[in-house]
Amino acid sequence: MADEEYEGNEEPREDPSGEDAPQPEPDAPRAVFRMELVDSLPGDRAVVGVEQEGEFMWLASKKHVTQQAVEEFTDQLTRIVSEGWWVQNWPGARG
Repeated sequence: MADEEYEGNEEPREDPSGEDAPQPEPDAPRAVFRMELVDSLPGDRAVVGVEQEGEFMWLASKKHVTQQAVEEFTDQLTRIVSEGWWVQNWPGARG
């Protein structure tokens, strides 16, 4: 389905401002996401979010979204997830 796929990881990253980023609670559910570039989407949409238990995936149309945008979006979401700002609340998400 996708030619390119990027997975967000949850490894803490160094804060470029020099301040320590807040860390999520150890038992808090962690979000899992990824982004895939696809040839096209229904209705000529640029992006579509697809949610299923345990994962959130962004589909992005190559017609509207550049490789650079995918990389930057994935980087930003990785930061949000690693700092605990985005969590999953599905049954069983806590492990």
